[in-house]
Amino acid sequence: MRKAAPIGLLTVSLVGAASVALAAHSAPASRAVSLSQAATRTARVSSQRYAFDVRITRSGKPVVMHVHGFSTGAAISVSVRMGDQKLPDGTVVPGPDGAALIDGPFLYERAPSFIVVLGNVNWLRVPIDSAGSDALRSVHDLTPEPLLRLLGEANAKPTSSAATIFSGTIPYDDPIVTTALSGVTGGIQFRDLRVVATLGGDGLVHGIRISGHTADSSVSFRLDARLFAFGKPVSVTPPAEGAFIDKQLLSLQE
Repeated sequence: MRKAAPIGLLTVSLVGAASVALAAHSAPASRAVSLSQAATRTARVSSQRYAFDVRITRSGKPVVMHVHGFSTGAAISVSVRMGDQKLPDGTVVPGPDGAALIDGPFLYERAPSFIVVLGNVNWLRVPIDSAGSDALRSVHDLTPEPLLRLLGEANAKPTSSAATIFSGTIPYDDPIVTTALSGVTGGIQFRDLRVVATLGGDGLVHGIRISGHTADSSVSFRLDARLFAFGKPVSVTPPAEGAFIDKQLLSLQE
């Protein structure tokens, strides 16, 4: 009997590949008076959708990661796709992709596209209690949650009297900042971090831009995030029977 290819940790695989390549809703009644307050309100909404792009550039060659998903109080769905790569002969190689879903008592991880899986099984189902902290953290790292915590550490001021756009700096060596960015930078430390955050008329954070570079300025970093559909109903659809394999069963096959 042929075994299905093991499905690894989705986000660890994809973010790691980039590192190797580089070496309950309640609408606020009034506008937040500070960026930190807006970030806290945004983190507390019952559900939200998001999309962000991460670009890390060395010697003019960028590695790009595209992320989109949604989060609720009980579920997180995230899809990740690395940017396409152009070979010296001009051939364009599509970037690998993958996905993860936390739904109730289970973590589902979809096999990255560069892993060959037999049959229709391309998801691994793992009980949350046995998933391990690294696996769960790698999923949470690709949600707005860490970015919103980071805004609480920013030294940013409104750029207009309407207080809809905040601009400022972020202390790169702050432990909260380091932790918040580690999931999207592959552990590379970036300095001279600057942030621009956009608030909507609801007093929530709708956009985040963070940029910086390494100490020797040889590598640059930029993240652009968009948050939307606050408090809107979200339909969570776990993989169907036959499309996933339980971790315990996979262990028995190995």
